[in-house]
Amino acid sequence: MLTGNYLDLFNQLKKKNPQKRLIHNELLTLAYGTDASFYRLIPKLVVQVENDDEVIYVLKKCTDLKLPVTFRAAGTSLSGQSISDSVLVMLGTSWNKFKINEDASQISLQPGIIGAHANLFLAAYNKKIGPDPASINSAMIGGIAANNASGMCCGTAQNSYKTLSGMKIIFHDGSTLDTNDEKSKRDFLNSHGEIISRITSLSEQIKSNPELADRISRKFKMKNTTGFSLNAFVDFADPIEIIQHLMIGSEGTLGFISEITYNTLPELADKATSLMIFPDLICTSKAVAILKKQKVEAVELMDRAALHSIENKEGMPVYLKELDECVASLLVETRSVNSALLQVQVDEIINSLNDIPKVFPISFTTDKYEFNKLWDIRKGLFPSVGAMRKTGTTVIIEDVCFAVEQLAEAVADLQSLFKKHHYDDAIIFGHALEGNIHFVFKQDFNVDSEITRYKNFIDDVTKLVVKKYDGSLKAEHGTGRNMAPFVELEWGSEAYQLMKEIKSIFDPKGILNPGVILNSDSTAHIKNLKPLPSANSIIDKCIECGFCEINCPSKDLTLSPRQRIVAWREISRLQTTREDPILLETLVDEFDYYGNQTCATDGLCATSCPVEINTGNLIKELRVEKTSSTANTIADILANNMKGITASMRGMLNLVGIVHTIIGTTAMEFISKFLRRISGSKIPLWNKYMPHGADRIKTTSLNQKTELKVVYFPSCINRSMGLSKHSDEKKSLTTTTYLLLRKAGYEVIYPNNLSNLCCGMAFASKGFKKQGDAKAKELIEELQKISDNGKLPILFDMSPCLYRTKEYLSNHQPNKFSDQFKIYEPVEFISNFLMDKLIFKKLSETIVIHSTCSNTKLGLTEQLIKISEACAEKVINPYNVGCCGWAGDRGFTYPELNESALMNLKSSISDDCKHGYSTSKTCEIGLSLHSGINYESIINLVDKCTDPKVIS
Repeated sequence: MLTGNYLDLFNQLKKKNPQKRLIHNELLTLAYGTDASFYRLIPKLVVQVENDDEVIYVLKKCTDLKLPVTFRAAGTSLSGQSISDSVLVMLGTSWNKFKINEDASQISLQPGIIGAHANLFLAAYNKKIGPDPASINSAMIGGIAANNASGMCCGTAQNSYKTLSGMKIIFHDGSTLDTNDEKSKRDFLNSHGEIISRITSLSEQIKSNPELADRISRKFKMKNTTGFSLNAFVDFADPIEIIQHLMIGSEGTLGFISEITYNTLPELADKATSLMIFPDLICTSKAVAILKKQKVEAVELMDRAALHSIENKEGMPVYLKELDECVASLLVETRSVNSALLQVQVDEIINSLNDIPKVFPISFTTDKYEFNKLWDIRKGLFPSVGAMRKTGTTVIIEDVCFAVEQLAEAVADLQSLFKKHHYDDAIIFGHALEGNIHFVFKQDFNVDSEITRYKNFIDDVTKLVVKKYDGSLKAEHGTGRNMAPFVELEWGSEAYQLMKEIKSIFDPKGILNPGVILNSDSTAHIKNLKPLPSANSIIDKCIECGFCEINCPSKDLTLSPRQRIVAWREISRLQTTREDPILLETLVDEFDYYGNQTCATDGLCATSCPVEINTGNLIKELRVEKTSSTANTIADILANNMKGITASMRGMLNLVGIVHTIIGTTAMEFISKFLRRISGSKIPLWNKYMPHGADRIKTTSLNQKTELKVVYFPSCINRSMGLSKHSDEKKSLTTTTYLLLRKAGYEVIYPNNLSNLCCGMAFASKGFKKQGDAKAKELIEELQKISDNGKLPILFDMSPCLYRTKEYLSNHQPNKFSDQFKIYEPVEFISNFLMDKLIFKKLSETIVIHSTCSNTKLGLTEQLIKISEACAEKVINPYNVGCCGWAGDRGFTYPELNESALMNLKSSISDDCKHGYSTSKTCEIGLSLHSGINYESIINLVDKCTDPKVIS
């Protein structure tokens, strides 16, 4: 419950902000308040902002009320800089605008754009942004700039500080500065004379002290994000330039970056990677010194312990398990403008290392799959180690930097500290070209003695880095909370006083992210430690890094996978301790909607999780636990009467279709919304793309005997649902599929007892696991018989049904069939069996496609694009549209999930696009509704644009 100034703030903010974006309930403040660090603070109020004006208003009110405020983008921060126990300002969904100048030499980005998406925008120009953090697929531009996050390739020459062209800033009092706009700069110089004067004075003070200026320059030649960017005073004279460069790496403690303009860099398409193994760290360090003179983009160090952590990963070389304990490796990438020059570079790199002892001869790969696999493993090292920890403990990553020539000695010293403090499973990896080392270790914060051990270890690390090597305590992860107590140790009292002066200039009331970067509490780094209690074996490996969130259809509606895990962990903890029964009851009640009902359980979260945690499986398990005996009895009846169910659905859909035709769309929508409202949202919501009933399937046909045979399993959905009123098609998908197969010369064989067959997904996804598994088992047995024990290919006309069946086989009967037993969904079947048997003619139109969750997990998106490009002149595959959120029938029962998941769909489709294609009937209903164009199966598209090679 909000009280005092927080209640006053809420009452003032609700005059301008919708109340749904002023969040203070227990579940959401807990979930939204979590980042990737090992700290936990729960905000009193979370404010979701959608534009500059809202940020300005919030900052003005917080300044007036002296309430601390913290800005939050993606929350992949590792050092605790995006959490708060006061007011947390989160970016809403509208901070996604960008602009590329005429020659693509610059790109302006709002802070809510994912880093990888920025590179996607620039790909057509063969350009990229400089920063390339390992979290680039999840981290947002606001956080990347505010932390001066760098990465594996950008080093110090291509980070946000060095590639900055301009930015829009909002200060603590709501005043603004656009450094790309001359008028804005003039106005700021006139209205903020005191700030300009103090900045100028600091600049003169530093430059008049050659020893200090030289130290600052030298410190920033290596990667350094400890404290504020003092190099701005050395590198620039213009106070506006100093201000905007101070904002880089300021972690939200000086102001809010509402837009940033980067100078772009060339993206060299031809690239090669090598995993080099050396006998020890000395040889590895010598190799780094040589490679620094070669044309390499990245050189990543991994010690033997790091290699141990990945050696059992799928696809890793077997020899990794057999290496000596003293070896170390370098993952090296080189790029060039073409393949010929690339080979020259590869040869030069290999030759340059001839005199360095190696465990194996050096070889490079240009294979895209092998290349990406190696780098994905490297990017996932931190979470992977976290997954290996004991349940209930956490994982720590520290991020230091040394001069490259000191690298081998420094790494050896770090390893000695691991032994001294008994962190025997710690691993070391990092950006060797820059001397930037990450070390990761497991830590128990549940026991006081373990916290003391951690404190003593960090004390020794900071002394080693600063006193012996004069390195940086934070190279690229930001100072945050865990190194804030040591900023003065690294920089000395004179520079530290300058930083305190900077803070007072920009934040005189101390309300912007207090405790971050500068903190007078010497024990701040061991306070507010995040608990990671055991909750469920499915999720216990999670370290809450947030990599999963990009793929979640409910992330902008209720909770993301990470946030579901955070909430369920707290519920589980309270169920164990029983310390607060009222809070527990509240969290459980709120979790039902936010955590359970609006989870699509699509499993895409696992595809971007380095340890493949599928939060949807947790939700499915919870649904099983919640099913009542009465509900199970009803599910039994339905499962045993699929023929009647599908027939009833056809009849009902036809009846609704007739009513729709008679009374029209407007009246139907009004009646549907009215009935849903008075039923308390229990009656599913009808929409205008709801199909009529499907054509009945004739499972026997005359004169179709050919040498080519295929088993066709029409899903229960396609046996029930036919065409939408808005469809250009004349036949149901089941009929079209049959005719397409015949066109390609196939004899079509249907399973026996077809009307009763189902993959079981409709039951399993709702928690009726027993019934779902029974239907899957029944289906597989029928398919085995009709396919002559797997000798004939089997086509499923919906990809989710195919994925569900494969999943069941993998979990229950992995060895039941030989490799000859092949089941396919439409995309893979068309690619493998139809492309060479039909004549394709491109339609002169623009189409849009949607890769379902199942296709994405099966790795078939590229094949879907290839098929589509064989069928149409232009193909749109929206980059910012993932799972549609229809989730079986949740598009009817929780339509807000589908709406939120597809919020970017319509704006991604050009006006000349009139048709959309996918591989799931239910998904196509939601896609049609939120795009305004009719979606059909990819089978319809292929049928429309092909002729037979041989008439059968």
